[in-house]
Amino acid sequence: MSGGRGQFLLSLKEGLERAQPGRHGRTKKRRLPPEIILKIFSYLDVESLFCVGFVNRQFNELANDNATWYDLFVYEAAKKKWRLKLGVMEKTVSTQEQDMPAVYWKKLLFSNMGFHKDMDWKKELTHINPYTGMPQQTEQVLRNLRVGWEITLTHKDGQQRVCQQNWAFFSDSSVTVCWNTGVWPYIRQVLTLQIHGVVCPSASTSSYKPRWRSLISKIKVCSDKRWKFFGADCLVNLLQFDDGITVGLWRGTWKIAFVMATLHFHQLVERSLLGTVFCPYRTAEIIPMYNEFIPEDSFHGYSVLILLDNSVRRIMHCRYSPVLCTIVEDHREYVHFRPSNVYNMSPWPNHTPVSGEISLPWKAEGLEGDIKNCCMMTVSVLDEAQRPVWCISSPAGLVLPFSHVTSESHDEEQFVLRYDDDDGKVRVKLMWMQDLQLYFLDGLHIWIRLTRVNAHYRRIRTDVT
Repeated sequence: MSGGRGQFLLSLKEGLERAQPGRHGRTKKRRLPPEIILKIFSYLDVESLFCVGFVNRQFNELANDNATWYDLFVYEAAKKKWRLKLGVMEKTVSTQEQDMPAVYWKKLLFSNMGFHKDMDWKKELTHINPYTGMPQQTEQVLRNLRVGWEITLTHKDGQQRVCQQNWAFFSDSSVTVCWNTGVWPYIRQVLTLQIHGVVCPSASTSSYKPRWRSLISKIKVCSDKRWKFFGADCLVNLLQFDDGITVGLWRGTWKIAFVMATLHFHQLVERSLLGTVFCPYRTAEIIPMYNEFIPEDSFHGYSVLILLDNSVRRIMHCRYSPVLCTIVEDHREYVHFRPSNVYNMSPWPNHTPVSGEISLPWKAEGLEGDIKNCCMMTVSVLDEAQRPVWCISSPAGLVLPFSHVTSESHDEEQFVLRYDDDDGKVRVKLMWMQDLQLYFLDGLHIWIRLTRVNAHYRRIRTDVT
């Protein structure tokens, strides 16, 4: 199956492009009759035949041909010496392949292949880290499955550019991925930016072999409401987009220099493997009910984890428990979470030092820099059973608070790291101690929409029942 597979799949790719729909929905004239396409499909392996079924409707029908999948089933069964169940053997012997129901041999092949080695990750992810609340083996599972991430830039003229990741930095609760090589377009030329999870080919696999792509996020770059400036140095400006995406632009040109994305570990393996090229992985949606939340000004075993890193090293990692949760008086659609002292109800138990300076290093086109007062922020809110209620990973920049008031006990500057989305918002207050040359965490406030909290508990109750 390997031989001249690379050159063959390259030729097949050109044939697929000729059969794809035109720009305005009209299909070009097909040059290959179905019989010839079926003959070509008969030379494909399991993964390749499965992938070409997503090209268009005709290819989907031809790629589900029972006779083709029967030949693949016989080949795989002989190669791997499968021991089939007695009922399956009797049905296989007594019935010819063309008399089987549609896609029978395809389903039988996948059920026996099972990808059992790859599916072991589901068991590995059941072991939860009691400190972070995330699966303990997330990084190991991603590396064992050779999961990587790629971005697709769609230009306004319809052209697409796909970039493979250059490196990934793993922390305890998130991974920061960077793309910084190749020729990049101007930001104004880009219509959308998509991040897909892909399984990187091994050394024995042809690079032309189709790969499953799972959509993680898709943003419209041209929308001014989707981004904002949050940092700069003498060479690069930083743009912050939704879903933890950072785009670096060369100053004065608006040309893309690099792209970074910080991805939270919560369901990251599922999001990187189980989505489709057009739709991200989603858990079952549950319509929340209002006014189900717990009494006000109470502790219910919540924990909050906050992590600051800069794609090279960890800057700060803190875990706070218990956490005081209240209903916001002025905005009752939010639940307010903040660390607190159980014994004297102090709004903040202690000041936490931040090791090292807050900065974000970058590399692109042989140049490098270090943008001050910028970092990646990861926040996890866990319930009493250490299940994630709300998780975010995002770039963040230090800004002055709206009401800039110096501390009562220290005549030092105060700064804020901010995050906002449709489900909640985060405010991290930092105090700069000039004499120690250190930042101290001076306050942490998290607001989560009541509907989001209620949906979490309704989902838990539904899963239990």
